[in-house]
Amino acid sequence: MNLLEDEWLSVIRLNGEQEKLKGLWRITEGVGNPIVDVISPRADFKGALYQLLIGLVQTSFAPKNETEWEKYWIAPPDTNTLKNAFLTVTEAFSIDTDKPAFMQDYDLLSDKQDVDIASLLIDTSGGGTFFVKEGTTENISPYWASIALFTLQINAPSGGSGHRTSLRGGGPLTTLVLPDETKQAASLWQKLWLNIFTQKEVSALSGNTELKDLHNIFPWLAPTRTSEAGKKDFITQPEQGHPYQMYWGMPRRIRLDFKATEAGTCDISHESTEQLISQYRTKNLGVNYSSTWLHPLTPYVRDPNKEAYSVKAQVGGFSYRHWLGLVLEDEKNHKQAAKVVQIYLNSRQEIIAGDYQPRLWLFGYDMDNMKARCWYETTMPVFPIPQDSRISVQGFISRMLDAATEVALDVRSTLKQAWFSKPKEVKGEISFTDAQFWQLTETEFYRLLAQLINHCEDEQQVNDLFNQWKKILRKEALTLFDHWALSSNNEDGDMKRVVIARRQLEIWLNAGKNIKALVA
Repeated sequence: MNLLEDEWLSVIRLNGEQEKLKGLWRITEGVGNPIVDVISPRADFKGALYQLLIGLVQTSFAPKNETEWEKYWIAPPDTNTLKNAFLTVTEAFSIDTDKPAFMQDYDLLSDKQDVDIASLLIDTSGGGTFFVKEGTTENISPYWASIALFTLQINAPSGGSGHRTSLRGGGPLTTLVLPDETKQAASLWQKLWLNIFTQKEVSALSGNTELKDLHNIFPWLAPTRTSEAGKKDFITQPEQGHPYQMYWGMPRRIRLDFKATEAGTCDISHESTEQLISQYRTKNLGVNYSSTWLHPLTPYVRDPNKEAYSVKAQVGGFSYRHWLGLVLEDEKNHKQAAKVVQIYLNSRQEIIAGDYQPRLWLFGYDMDNMKARCWYETTMPVFPIPQDSRISVQGFISRMLDAATEVALDVRSTLKQAWFSKPKEVKGEISFTDAQFWQLTETEFYRLLAQLINHCEDEQQVNDLFNQWKKILRKEALTLFDHWALSSNNEDGDMKRVVIARRQLEIWLNAGKNIKALVA
């Protein structure tokens, strides 16, 4: 079985028709009725499938330069061209051989104890699961077991003694640039190609482009670089692998067990399959990637006094308050957008030009060590920002976000004053009000941000936009306070306390440090 050649991946076309592709090179087939998306049984698998296809195209069909990138943006390669490219790496995508197999350890690990297949899923822990009822995932088709394995390898959280995290660290956030679909649906090819680097751009990524042998890209094609303490090359550095290995990092030593398989229904896809996999074998001390690998699809925190680390999903998810560090650069918090976003803003937006409004698709697990607390994904706009205006725009956005953060904290603080006679002694968080505040102000933030980018050189216009933002923050803050002040959270319904707290909120809304700083 081979992921590139076999018929297993379902897709949907522009007219709504669904089909299975026999050969992944068919993703560009049907110019008049293109494929627009993949069909996935799980949200995390969909994110992984996009990364698999992006990695496949990047690895085997990277454009030589921006001219070639533009050529294939305008018109995708035909099926035969893409097939010839994909077949150069087909050996890396076999899944059921005793020889090297996709994302599986080079050794068979036959001396290791079998583990239930459900443990491949990140949202499982021991015998129970967080999002899926125990016992409902016992048998998986070979193809979806392979995608589960790929999902684990590229996101691997802490896994106990010697079970390594992913190349990006445990539970990294992934950010992909998606095409403008305000006028018509984009093809799957456009969604992938917008995240592809030219060969020149690849040379600036982490890794050693001189290491061209396939095992330097797909680590399962050679004996595993194990990471026993004290061993030479205990940590795998960028100079010891090709940049493309970042798409195919393999920190976990795992072999799927194909021996005791039979026909039946896959518990993931609910489709009939000739084979089912119910267990796998694993061993610790796999590839231990250094923090100096900077994955091009992930934003990073790059504090000059610390090692870089990937931005993670977090409790409460993402909103416009994170926009600066995910699209541009949040200097205050040392957050830097993923390289793929930087390349779009520095190059692709000029190539595409026109009235084009792409989006950023971000997704990932919120992890508590080995436990998956939640899967988060959302999209946010990516505005075209001229390079010569970027620094000033970043500064303006930072001030808008600082003011909003200050107001959200003011609302939370005054609500506690309204609810409790001794608010400082109250235990527990009421941060749910923060999430509501960010949601209430999000649409207006993006509306003003679009105008700010267009008028960032006009001081009067900027000040006018800042004043609009102040009014929006004030209105939504008071609305939120009034909504919750006399709710069941109020311990005794004391109106005097509510009135005093509201008056305090109004004072802060007028005199807050970051509110007053909203001046061009």
